[in-house]
Amino acid sequence: MNTHSAAEKMLSTGLFYNDLLLGREFGCSAKHGARCIKNICADPRYQVVIEQNPIKRVKVTAIDGRTMTIDKLQNTALLFKRPSLLIGAQA
Repeated sequence: MNTHSAAEKMLSTGLFYNDLLLGREFGCSAKHGARCIKNICADPRYQVVIEQNPIKRVKVTAIDGRTMTIDKLQNTALLFKRPSLLIGAQA
């Protein structure tokens, strides 16, 4: 998991994440999730909403100004879902 893939996942689900939830989503530790959340909040390319009560939770609302994931943008542009062979998925 890197910061960008975590942000893409957070944008696609539209949910609030804390350190533990983000780590579980990718099968990593809470410490790694905390590092990604810290990087997302510090980087100006990510627009986030931060909730403080009762624990700090972060929601990504846009990445580089776009509010849709790359996959959704590609599907919209092509007017159909991309075949799995083109996106690197195993058949």
